[in-house]
Amino acid sequence: MKKLLTSLLLFIAIIGFGQTASTEVKLTGTLINPQSNELVIYKFDKSFEITIPVERNGNFSAKFKINEPGFYFIKQEKAYTNIFLRNGYNLKLNLDTKSFPNSIQYEGEGAVFNNYMKTKSALNLKLVGDAKVFFVVPIEDFIKKIAADSTEFFDQLRTAKLSKEDEQLARKLIHYDYLLKRNNYRKFYVFHTKTEPFIPENYLDPIRNLNMNDAEAYNNSMDYRYLIVDKWRLLDTDKKRKDSTSSTIDFTREFANTITNEPVRDQIVRMLFNKVDARNPVFEAEYLAIKPLVRVEKTKAELDMRLATARSNSKGNVLAGFNYENHAGGLTSLSSLKGKYVYIDIWATWCGPCIKEFPELKKLMDDYKGNANIEFVCISVDSKADYEKWRSFVTEKQLDGIQLISDKALDSDFMKFLNVSLIPRNVLIDPQGNIISSAGLRPSSAVTRETLAKYIGAPVIKSTSK
Repeated sequence: MKKLLTSLLLFIAIIGFGQTASTEVKLTGTLINPQSNELVIYKFDKSFEITIPVERNGNFSAKFKINEPGFYFIKQEKAYTNIFLRNGYNLKLNLDTKSFPNSIQYEGEGAVFNNYMKTKSALNLKLVGDAKVFFVVPIEDFIKKIAADSTEFFDQLRTAKLSKEDEQLARKLIHYDYLLKRNNYRKFYVFHTKTEPFIPENYLDPIRNLNMNDAEAYNNSMDYRYLIVDKWRLLDTDKKRKDSTSSTIDFTREFANTITNEPVRDQIVRMLFNKVDARNPVFEAEYLAIKPLVRVEKTKAELDMRLATARSNSKGNVLAGFNYENHAGGLTSLSSLKGKYVYIDIWATWCGPCIKEFPELKKLMDDYKGNANIEFVCISVDSKADYEKWRSFVTEKQLDGIQLISDKALDSDFMKFLNVSLIPRNVLIDPQGNIISSAGLRPSSAVTRETLAKYIGAPVIKSTSK
């Protein structure tokens, strides 16, 4: 009897161990050319994040539990790629930080689907090639091409020998990839040619008919997340064409009621948050109209923060201060510039639109050179990892004005006060430190010159591009 009881307990222990192991992800591997002693795994919506220690020789090992299977990012410094994880996976990885996506190799439980996704990504790069060549074709040729490409993807999938569950997800990913390319045709065509293509009236019907309640796609496909937002925009535009009195908030109220998947519904409602902005003269009223649509507590808190920021960023309020490192040496505070108008340009070395504005910003500075009533301040939000890049960039480009760098990138108190999430961002304050404009005055805008002329008395330069 004692022997039987011992055997039974051993059996239970083995079963229990098996169940515990199957509820975790196990990752082991080696990093070639490691850039730090940490490796980060995170979900693209930041709902999950874990840091894994990396030894000096590049080896790492970790066990952790994820809330749901799906695509995650694996990142070290600036090197990153995506990886599909499911509790129960036991993956061994080898990858080089100089080329994460191309170098990564998978072994063990979970390798089959991840290797398939790697080959799918390579096929996509091959099929798309040059974006201009891919998108700038007559619409009928484009439809044929993306349909043929989808056939190639499905042919590739048939040889991958995936589990039934993984194959179902893979098919969805191919479908939404097709729809996003179809949806992006006009945008890329206009970008490359600066002309409007011919598009049949019903061309976007597949987007209009998109399933807004696909939870699996929402958790695993950025393509799907882009599409649900574009469907919302498309139907809002359709509604306004039929009824010119229709407002986006009213439309969203009706549209949100058709969505049963809460995360999807929440994302759509959040699209209204840009209305709660100091530049919108009726932001208080629109906040009150949007608030009842929000169900998620975290999102409610975000909306309330937007309201507080809009109030503090409104014209006439005092701008928060800063005391940042100056490229020329030492620290420069906002208070040290009191008594002058201050035009602030918030940028980063990795921000293409910011750099694109630099020629116009230089013209603006040149036109006001010698005017003792105004200072131009450029604040970089580059991270500590890009500090040397910032110093070199300012020197090589011979950037004018007062060149500063934020102490904590976008997490600094000053950036949080302004709720800076997108750059470039431009701010203008008066000699007492009061806000004239907290956003929108791009160097390339004629409105910017008109505003400066109004307050400082300099003439509007009519040759400036609008």
